[in-house]
Amino acid sequence: MKRPYSLLLIIPFLLIVAWRIWLPADLSACPADGETAGPLTLVIRDYFERNNRTDWRDMDDRFDILSTPEGQSIASQPNSHTCEALRVLQSPAFSQSEKIFTMALMFRLPIDQYMALMDRSHQLYTQGKMDKEVLTLVVFPRGTAINYWWLPAWRQRFSRDAPSVLDANLINDVLSGHYWFDYPGAGF
Repeated sequence: MKRPYSLLLIIPFLLIVAWRIWLPADLSACPADGETAGPLTLVIRDYFERNNRTDWRDMDDRFDILSTPEGQSIASQPNSHTCEALRVLQSPAFSQSEKIFTMALMFRLPIDQYMALMDRSHQLYTQGKMDKEVLTLVVFPRGTAINYWWLPAWRQRFSRDAPSVLDANLINDVLSGHYWFDYPGAGF
């Protein structure tokens, strides 16, 4: 008789813990118009200049920044650069190529921070501060989403933004999981 009562107490506790773990991070502490001269900005600007300010569409590999030692350093600890990444994404002083490179370095964010970044990116896209290609990379990352495509909070955000940037068949493949199981390299 005690077992059902203990289950009634444990189940709500587990639901609260699960809800808290997958709640988006609060990025309101990130200053909206703060300075963007941190390590992430320096890596992005240096990479862009070393490539003669080449647009990402004209490059052989838009993710090549991940192969540089500086890029690997940022990509391995992205959570300490989330606020700076937000400032880069919302700043008109940065090109769309620099924003693509910034998002490439944020692929391994913890899911709570990534969902908050998805929410802010949605706002920036609707305000015209971010173009379709950058939002596509935010909505359809190679790192974070491969592990969390099944998570309802991630799926809700994906379903909100994907129709404006992705093909309907691709959206169905992503939401069904087929895309991730057939994905070459399973990540990046």
